[in-house]
Amino acid sequence: MVPMVGDRRAALILLLILCSVLVAFPNVGVVKAEDTIYIRADGIVEGTDKIQRDGDVYTLTSDIFGGITVRRDFIVIDGAGYAVRGRGEGRGIDLKGCVNVTVQNLQIIDFLSGIRIVSGANNIIKNNTFVNNINPISIAYSGGGGHVITENSFIDGTFIIVWLSPHPTVDRNYWDDYNGTDADGDGIGDIPYVYGGDQETKYMDYHPLMVPVPIIPEFPSWIILPLFLTATLGILFYSKRLRVCLRHF
Repeated sequence: MVPMVGDRRAALILLLILCSVLVAFPNVGVVKAEDTIYIRADGIVEGTDKIQRDGDVYTLTSDIFGGITVRRDFIVIDGAGYAVRGRGEGRGIDLKGCVNVTVQNLQIIDFLSGIRIVSGANNIIKNNTFVNNINPISIAYSGGGGHVITENSFIDGTFIIVWLSPHPTVDRNYWDDYNGTDADGDGIGDIPYVYGGDQETKYMDYHPLMVPVPIIPEFPSWIILPLFLTATLGILFYSKRLRVCLRHF
C-alpha cells in the first residue's frame, strides 16, 4: 500500500520536531569545571549559569562540577535530580551561618563534606542522595539547632558529624549498610539504624528506610512545548491512519 501524502507530511513534521528537540539538548555528556559558585546574601548567583533563580527558589538546570557556597537565608536549593560533583575534597553545599535553607532533590557526590552547616539553624536536608562523601553531613557550632535530615539516601559514606551543636532530627533515611529486616513490609526497618555517637550515647534513625529514596528529575521548561507538539501530532497521525483502516474494513 502506497503511503498517503498526508501521512508522509505528518511523519516529516514529527521528524523535524524530534530533530529540533535533540539539537536543543545542551552538550549532553560534557563535563565542565565550574568556578567558585556562590549564592550571595543579596540573592545573586555567581560562578555558574546552571542555577536558575525564581524568587527564593534556586533550581539546578544541569550537573555542576564543584561545590556551592550559600550565604542567603530562607531559600530552597532544588537539585531537580541533578548533581554537584567533587574530587574527594571540599564541600558540596556550604551553609555557613545560614538559617531556614532547604536542600532537596540533589545528588551530592565525591566531597570531603557533602553538606556543611556552621553556626546556622533550622535548615532542612531532604530527598537527596549522598554518594562517596567522606562525611555526608557535618554540623558544627550550630547553637540554634533545629536542623532536620529526612528522606535522604546515604551511599558509600554514612557519617553525620555533630560538634558543639544540638543534635538534628534524623529520621526516615536510607543507609546502604543497614542490615535490619522489615517483617511487616511497610518499607521501614524493624530496628533503628545507629549512625553516630559513642558507647554512652548513640545517635539513631528510628525509622530507617529499606530502599533508596528516588529522585525524580524535573523537565526543563524549554522541552515542554516540543514534547506537547510531538504528542499531539502523533495522536493526529495515528487517528488518521485508524480512520483509513476502518474505511477499508
